[in-house]
Amino acid sequence: MPDDIEPLTPALWFLRIQMIASGELGSIENALRHASHLLQLTPTPFREVVRMSLDEGTFEALLEAGEFDTAARHLIAQPTSLSIEENADRPFQAVISCVILKRAICGSGDTVATAVLDAWTTCLLALRTEFGTDLVSLSDQPPHTGQSGHNQRSSWH
Repeated sequence: MPDDIEPLTPALWFLRIQMIASGELGSIENALRHASHLLQLTPTPFREVVRMSLDEGTFEALLEAGEFDTAARHLIAQPTSLSIEENADRPFQAVISCVILKRAICGSGDTVATAVLDAWTTCLLALRTEFGTDLVSLSDQPPHTGQSGHNQRSSWH
């Protein structure tokens, strides 16, 4: 994410996440587009840990092509942190392994995209509950040691 983009205040950012969670944006395409814009406007304490796995142009191309399931998966920075379960007798289940919260966050929906979006918003709103809207204590989280042995901030999932 470019550092020159002015972030939203945490309170406004979480309010917008809540709008997506409550279905106020209508179509899944609008909700995904709004989610991608919010990731670009992520408050400073979250910038190192909440991000998309694609650049804006590629994400937008997926939306234009109607590839909502694929686009939704890319809201999650670490693809290995997301799993999708499908059963014939129930909606899709998306599970995000959130390393910051140290637990799995679940979402469900009639499509992969709606299930992922549900899990994504649930995870972010759980972070608000855990750390508050100021997010100050999130910046106190210690970096983890990566495979290279160097300290680095992990993505939120």
